[in-house]
Amino acid sequence: MIVDRYLARETTKPFALTALFLVGVFIAYSLTRFLTEANDGLLDGSAILVLTGLKALIALEVLLPIALYIGLIVALGRLYSDWEMIGLRAGGFSEYRILVPVIGMAATVAILVAATSLWVRPWAYQSLYALEADAKATAELEDLPPGRFHIHGEAERMVFIDERDAATGELRGVFVRSSRGGTLEVISAARGQLTTFARSDAHLLALQQAMIYKQAPAQGPTDRDLAGRFAAFQIWAPTVTPEPPGYRPKAQPTRALSASPRNEDRAEAQWRWSTAISTLLLALVAAPLSRTQPRRGRYARVLLAVVIYVLYFNFIGVVRSEVEQGTLTHLWWAPGALAITLAVAWPLARRAAP
Repeated sequence: MIVDRYLARETTKPFALTALFLVGVFIAYSLTRFLTEANDGLLDGSAILVLTGLKALIALEVLLPIALYIGLIVALGRLYSDWEMIGLRAGGFSEYRILVPVIGMAATVAILVAATSLWVRPWAYQSLYALEADAKATAELEDLPPGRFHIHGEAERMVFIDERDAATGELRGVFVRSSRGGTLEVISAARGQLTTFARSDAHLLALQQAMIYKQAPAQGPTDRDLAGRFAAFQIWAPTVTPEPPGYRPKAQPTRALSASPRNEDRAEAQWRWSTAISTLLLALVAAPLSRTQPRRGRYARVLLAVVIYVLYFNFIGVVRSEVEQGTLTHLWWAPGALAITLAVAWPLARRAAP
């Protein structure tokens, strides 16, 4: 039907533009964070792009509902402010009939959000954790920019390189501090040369004019501190093996989480199922919020809508935390409260409609 196609088109455009804007802002924010880590030598360019893409995929389960919510308020508000809603009613279209294509679009977005939350989210988190672990493991000496202190492992090794010759790879002003098993070792050298993967399991750092100080834990009479100056000194730095990310609920399949007795798993599974329901409820909330006086403006209720959205997602976040801690058994209190509020407010909004 022509009216249905027109309403679908008029509501889809603001939703798509809002979604693109929110995704763009989120990507810019993620890039800023990952570029900071790249500047510290912890990530390379390809890892930044992949991590940003994975973060954006995960964020869709939140960004799409709010984009639909704001887009519907803007679109339906324009129909009210430009007298088109009144014209449609005068032509015999009831309010519920007008909302049919809107609800159809909301259902489509809710299905997309459900697929993202139930299947894409755990895959993306699993890939994200694995890539972050690999990036930390491969943040070796050859990737470290000069002029900064860099800490590796659980503060077991700290490295500082004053200068690096881009042409020859020579290092100047090398400082290495290592602490393991109660033994402290400090090495400084005027110059050095790094040979990556000199062995399959280690890099070779050849130092010149090196000064070494080693402090033993003093656990026995044979333990001695050591201090010395060497014209040439070699350090074998073992390559780091990526540590497995371990068990994390966000990276687990939804079916496994649903069958788990752990509070964190139950909260994660319920959150995934709730995203699609929240999408539909927010779309229904947008309908009464969009009602406005003709010529008043399509953005008249946007601020109120944002406040309601923030309150709802803060509420559902608090309830989710309570489920994780075992205080509550489920988080359906939040969507249920929103549904009850909507059922009460909808008739009141219809009576106050222009």
